[in-house]
Amino acid sequence: MSALFLDIINMSISASYIVLAVLLLRAIIKKAPKWITVISWGIVALRLICPLSVESVLSLIPSPETVSPDIMTNENPTIDSGIPILNGTINPIIEESFTPRPGDSINPLQVWIPVLATIWLIGIAVLIIYTFVSYLRIKRKIQTAVLVCDNIYQSENIASPFVFGVIKPNIYIPFNISERDIRYVISHESAHIKRGDHLWKSLGFALLMLHWFNPLIWIGYIMLCRDIELACDEKVIKTLDRNERANYSEALLGCSVRRRTISFCPLAFGEVGVGARIKSVLNYKKPAFWIVIAAIIICVFFAVCFLTNPPAENKNNNGICTSDEIFTDLSGIYVTVKSIDTNEGAHTVLNLEWHNDTHRNVTYGEEYSIEYKMGSTWIDAAFEEVNFLAVGYSLEPYRNENKSYSTQRFDVTRV
Repeated sequence: MSALFLDIINMSISASYIVLAVLLLRAIIKKAPKWITVISWGIVALRLICPLSVESVLSLIPSPETVSPDIMTNENPTIDSGIPILNGTINPIIEESFTPRPGDSINPLQVWIPVLATIWLIGIAVLIIYTFVSYLRIKRKIQTAVLVCDNIYQSENIASPFVFGVIKPNIYIPFNISERDIRYVISHESAHIKRGDHLWKSLGFALLMLHWFNPLIWIGYIMLCRDIELACDEKVIKTLDRNERANYSEALLGCSVRRRTISFCPLAFGEVGVGARIKSVLNYKKPAFWIVIAAIIICVFFAVCFLTNPPAENKNNNGICTSDEIFTDLSGIYVTVKSIDTNEGAHTVLNLEWHNDTHRNVTYGEEYSIEYKMGSTWIDAAFEEVNFLAVGYSLEPYRNENKSYSTQRFDVTRV
């Protein structure tokens, strides 16, 4: 369960970057059709659902695994957010709070992470219960509803129209709705069903239940519901003239009263963000074709950048494969392979960058062993004290150092 919880944490962190990016994207393509914005929220959903992702040099995800599965057993636990400033701020706190002390029989995180995983499960259970209770309350309100036609019902116990159900959604409207408004209301709610918005909302809430601890996911869910309404309005009004749009806006305003119970039920689809929607309806202009094409291209590029992970491996021209980062036994001290070259003597040269992401001074050294050549075979000299430790340099806390290494070897003759 702890491993699953850490996977959810990493997926949630990766999706948080996309939520922030979608909020920015909404401002950039605000003149584009609203359905494109809804699709961009689908990119967030894919990141929250899929733990695996292909690699791409275009990826804008700083780190696909911010919290390592080994953090519970590391002597110096740290995170790798892919953002050095963030690592430098958070890691000292984590090390100070959760580094095992001498004599401890267990790593503190081996206690804390299972506790947090349990709280996570309790939160999911609470939201499931909330969904079930909300469903029963609305079901009780509409049990006396009268069938008008097809899947449209009228009820005296509701104040505003909504769509209810997932597999077989129905439209419920109040009896006190005016004759003029009923046409627009039914068109709007029918458009929701045709677009499958009730499924989008249910999926969004299911993902919210898994990631309830992340405030950015809550923001994303709220904005998804608003964008779905804007897209549905746009679908209805694009065939209406100016006077009909004004009437449609009045119908929206009339349906905005006392809708709290419906709006917060995951299985019911009521009206939200009415003020912004009325403004959008009255100011609607059909998007130019080039704006639509540009918005689609931006969304495709957006998907490539945020549904992929940064490359974990590089290969040089000789086919040598290296990891981007080589971690040591000490958490926060690791090496980045910058490149692999060949020098003038045809020897392989590794260009490395040493990292010290801890709050301690670290002294690096280079260990050598002596071998001699017998025929075509290299043999360990096996002398006493044949291994040396040459002190190289010292790294201050949260500093990096570049260094190159050659694989050149020399014959050693016994004296």
